[in-house]
Amino acid sequence: MTMSDDQTGSTDQANDRATHPGRDDPHTAHIVDGNAVVGALQDLLAGDLSMLMLECGGCRATAPLAEWRVEADRDAFIVRCRSCTHTLWTLLRDDRGAVLRVAGACDIRPAAV
Repeated sequence: MTMSDDQTGSTDQANDRATHPGRDDPHTAHIVDGNAVVGALQDLLAGDLSMLMLECGGCRATAPLAEWRVEADRDAFIVRCRSCTHTLWTLLRDDRGAVLRVAGACDIRPAAV
């Protein structure tokens, strides 16, 4: 069954349009697949990534990505807080591609407009 299936058998066009249960309640959560977050993630990562704002979960320091301390070698980039050295995230690369491991409590926001 899809969300647009009409269980009442109504011929009223207002009742036949697709609806989302609880859509008027912003506190109602719905289980959906990962496609639901794609647009929001694309919005977050659009633009100049060096200006992506990161907040450390350890000390709450906030700065653009370009200002964080990064430990880099052939296989990894480890992004660390300049203030408390907490690991924010690690980008690993191998023959299968790249993987991003996000450490606990790191907020990532788009640059302020």
